[in-house]
Amino acid sequence: PFRRGLLVHRLLELLPEAPANQRYTLCQEFLSRPGNELDAATIDVLTSEVINVLEHPGFSSIFGTGSRAEVALTGNIEIGGNIESISGQVDRLIVDDTNVFVVDYKTMRPVPPTPEAAPTAYLRQLAVYRLLLREIWPDRRFRAALLWTEGPILMPIDDALLDRHTPAS
Repeated sequence: PFRRGLLVHRLLELLPEAPANQRYTLCQEFLSRPGNELDAATIDVLTSEVINVLEHPGFSSIFGTGSRAEVALTGNIEIGGNIESISGQVDRLIVDDTNVFVVDYKTMRPVPPTPEAAPTAYLRQLAVYRLLLREIWPDRRFRAALLWTEGPILMPIDDALLDRHTPAS
């Protein structure tokens, strides 16, 4: 499952830049590399999963112009009275004049039924990203979502849920 997630993440980083009519072939070629040790059925399942995410009509802004893949974030935040150095990697970052939108890909199955049922570590990670990104863009609205590649399902995470998972200062 871990390797599966790494492969899907890498494809979602690389393929948005490729012409849409070449993505299927590029995906198959990437997954067919001998080092991946995948059988034909697994390659087909993963290709379908990745292409379904990239071609989902509701996700066009996530992969469109102005979106960035694998954005490194570093900074210091106060947790429990101590200054902690934080570094992370945002799967997809979309910044416009009014919003900062973070999308974190998840390949876990089954998909949780609600945002509240998502693993605490995922919600805490988004809350920390919000702290760091508000330092950079204090005047913009922060939005976050988990993109479950199985489905695919985009699960917005609201501010109240992020507030409950923000480390105490």
